[in-house]
Amino acid sequence: MDELLNHNIDHLFKRISEGDEAAFSALFQHAVSAMYPFIIRLVKQETAAKEVIQASFLRVWLSRDKLPEITHGQAWLYKVAANECYTYLRKESREMKLRESAAPVIDIGDPVTEQLSLRETQRLISEAVAQLPPQRRRIFSMSRHEGMNIPEIAQALRLSPNSVKNTLVLALRDIRAHLERNGQLTPIVILFISDFFFSR
Repeated sequence: MDELLNHNIDHLFKRISEGDEAAFSALFQHAVSAMYPFIIRLVKQETAAKEVIQASFLRVWLSRDKLPEITHGQAWLYKVAANECYTYLRKESREMKLRESAAPVIDIGDPVTEQLSLRETQRLISEAVAQLPPQRRRIFSMSRHEGMNIPEIAQALRLSPNSVKNTLVLALRDIRAHLERNGQLTPIVILFISDFFFSR
């Protein structure tokens, strides 16, 4: 990201600190494509990279009150992403060792507030997905959980790519509506739309 982009990020930070959801969405769309290659180099897997992106931007939103104090926006974003990468890798290493020793997994990763926010969002999304019509739920699961892109889903189900894309749009609309009905912060939805963003 160049100097102009860094200036734009600083401006978006100010707006986000005031609760501007459109600015949060713009930051996500603006920065994630530049950060993705950096993240994938560290975690090596697409699914893991998406998880890191979700956690990173959740941290941005939860830290919004502090954003005006940050003077180098792009460097801070990369630092957040790097920290989330290392947290993910430590967690994977710890869980692998625990599985090998048959010990229970103990999550001692992120701060409690962030963990609870992410868990609640994931719970509500799982609840919303379970309520989707069967075909909509199947296509969303293939995209979100199996890591398939739109052409791959279309080929597997013998549907047109446009049909798959439209179905994903409807699924995401239903999920967002469910989150809003349950009082969840709407900017967090953007984190989960990232799977759709990468599948286009």
